[in-house]
Amino acid sequence: MMQTLIVKTESEAATKLLLAFLKTVRLVKSVTLLSPETATDVVNEPAELYNWINPSRLATEEEIDLMLDECENSPRLTTEEAKSETYKLLDEWQQQRKK
Repeated sequence: MMQTLIVKTESEAATKLLLAFLKTVRLVKSVTLLSPETATDVVNEPAELYNWINPSRLATEEEIDLMLDECENSPRLTTEEAKSETYKLLDEWQQQRKK
């Protein structure tokens, strides 16, 4: 069953780049550019303007600050310490699987 994907771009230049790329993708069967007049039933805005689990959503300033604070305050390990800890966890996991 073939599916149709409708994409809205920010500019004519972006549209041309995306069209050129999609034409090179083996999974894409065809690419058609609709004029703005014929694309009347296209949803231009997402159903939810803010959805925190959307992976394409930009992080807010507060979220970026929180992430940076967490990074700065997280424990730091040297490469050898990280390797040792990883081997220790793998050994524990292997022991549990043997039971």
